[in-house]
Amino acid sequence: MSDDWTFFPHVMTMHDLQAMREAVRLAENIRPPADPAENELLAWIVFRYYRRGLTDPARLAAVAVFLSSSRVMKRQRAHAEAGVVVHLDLRSHT
Repeated sequence: MSDDWTFFPHVMTMHDLQAMREAVRLAENIRPPADPAENELLAWIVFRYYRRGLTDPARLAAVAVFLSSSRVMKRQRAHAEAGVVVHLDLRSHT
């Protein structure tokens, strides 16, 4: 095994899970999801941004609601429902 390997680089603690759960709950209160797929999209956005360092549940919820209502996310969802695999890269391209 390589010395460069890090031990469980993405381990989530109970605190992390509670913060993400709270963010998804807040996002659902801001804009109730129309169906379970929207719920999953909100959770996916919250998870991605939490891992990037945005840990405040209120801000995470606001970002999730904003992004889930964007055309890019709607197009991503339409592709997913059609069975087309599309990689959506949310990283900043600076």
